[in-house]
Amino acid sequence: MHSASTFVLASFWVVAGILVLLWSMPCAVLAHRGEKQGLGFSRIFLVSFFLTPIAGLVFLFVRRSHRGNRVLSQTVSRS
Repeated sequence: MHSASTFVLASFWVVAGILVLLWSMPCAVLAHRGEKQGLGFSRIFLVSFFLTPIAGLVFLFVRRSHRGNRVLSQTVSRS
């Protein structure tokens, strides 16, 4: 038979694992979005994982605004 403390310890690790998975999902979504914008996946993921997903979102928007203006090519000519 297992003692009560073993059950409590096992329950703690199961809940902790579920919480880590739930925390990393929005971080991975933000990192994927940042990768589409030309930023590194791991950089955005680590910022949002260790701070908060909200901080990762702020980091994404700040980096996006500091990349400079891109010259858009003209696709339609009106002659």
